[in-house]
Amino acid sequence: MVSVAALRYAIPLVAVPLIPVLVPDHVALMVLLRPTKEFLLIGGAQYRITGVPGIGLLLAAFLPLMVVAVWSFFAVGRIYRVALSTGTAPTWLRRALPPRQLAVAQSVLASRGPTIAILGRLAALPPTALAAAAGASDVDARRYLGADALGAVLSFAVMVAAGYQAGRAWEEGVSWLTGVGVLLFVGVLTLLTRWIRSEARAQGVVDTGDQDEPEGLAGPSLAEGRREG
Repeated sequence: MVSVAALRYAIPLVAVPLIPVLVPDHVALMVLLRPTKEFLLIGGAQYRITGVPGIGLLLAAFLPLMVVAVWSFFAVGRIYRVALSTGTAPTWLRRALPPRQLAVAQSVLASRGPTIAILGRLAALPPTALAAAAGASDVDARRYLGADALGAVLSFAVMVAAGYQAGRAWEEGVSWLTGVGVLLFVGVLTLLTRWIRSEARAQGVVDTGDQDEPEGLAGPSLAEGRREG
């Protein structure tokens, strides 16, 4: 599980220099290596314009890192549950899952339950931090992983559909509408993300604004610490 979690971080980082090479002609491979929302948007638009890559191929490329590998963080959180709660987790784990991310993730999980996994997938919160926090808490594994799977599929469908619509607008010669649509879409996701972060603040978690693991588009940080007093 630890090895899979490590690959979940390493593969997207290694893929960064390949972006100019793989986009736009090999979008499915780019999604496989770095399955962020931007590349799903591009994939949906390209499918509308050129007919490739197919939706099934995009989904197959999306699943390994964004579902299977994310679930490894749930297992890691469950394995290191005591160490994470007492602050004695290994250094590598504290770097991979900063305490400020876990503080916010555990806070929103406590207030909203496993359904936050669905909203978090649609927003721009790191699913790895949410999964690890769920594993380190008393959340039922089946409920959380089921909600996370539903959220992942919904996120995939929303992003590809938005890209498809943007591609149609571009194809019809209204490129300005494509830009406006993307901006509005990003705005909605950003508002959803801010709402989730406000839920964490309501639970007493301070938002520092530091960025850790952007998941595409809004890519917000998760906040750190709890208010004293």
